[in-house]
Amino acid sequence: MGNNRSCELTDNHKERLKRCIITGAQNYEHYLLNKVFKIVCEDGSNVDVRFFQNDYKHLSGLYSNLNDEDFFKFCRDGIIDIGNIKTNQKYNWDTLRNKGDRIAHIHEMLYLDGEQTLLLECLDTKNRIFPYAIRNDDNDICVCFVDISNKARSLRKAHSSLNAREEKKICSVFAKNTEDAIYNELVYLRDSKMLTENNPEIINILSEDIVNIIKETNTPGQSAEQEPATSPHQEVAATTTI
Repeated sequence: MGNNRSCELTDNHKERLKRCIITGAQNYEHYLLNKVFKIVCEDGSNVDVRFFQNDYKHLSGLYSNLNDEDFFKFCRDGIIDIGNIKTNQKYNWDTLRNKGDRIAHIHEMLYLDGEQTLLLECLDTKNRIFPYAIRNDDNDICVCFVDISNKARSLRKAHSSLNAREEKKICSVFAKNTEDAIYNELVYLRDSKMLTENNPEIINILSEDIVNIIKETNTPGQSAEQEPATSPHQEVAATTTI
């Protein structure tokens, strides 16, 4: 059975999806929106990825009578109504339900369980080839990135996102606001010694607080990551700002 057959949603379906996209939009704004995330891999390679509000509707997989900007704002503010979700959808209910569950926790791909997260290069999904994707098998989430800005554009199942040219283990993740020059948030750090040996110039783009953390934890296998928080709106990783 194909997973992409269209369907007609019931009001109960829409209510469930509404709860997911509201939670997802609030987490999206709190953790991801208008940030640049630098993903550094064990081999020393790195890539920047971004999350924009006008891509949120596409990530949800839903057809709506709202434009991209309003869809995100209505979800974020908790005022989206089932009347804003179209009855006739491109994807079937199972696919939309899975997308809803994933988008509610999309931030966990970067902010939880970083050791289980992989950077994919040239992911072939049959419909298109994405230059980069980030996959977490434990959470069964894969986010695919497009364009020169590497913006998040597709949300998929991890176990359906296996055909990549290369899979790389992530060593660390840093973040900054789009307008900032320096990365001032430490999202994940698995091995500071590996980071500095493979990327000796990385400290030039990091805040002083993060550099100090790296120096203090410069031993293999020591992580600066905190225990995950139980609430999706709590901070779940060591963060520093200037």
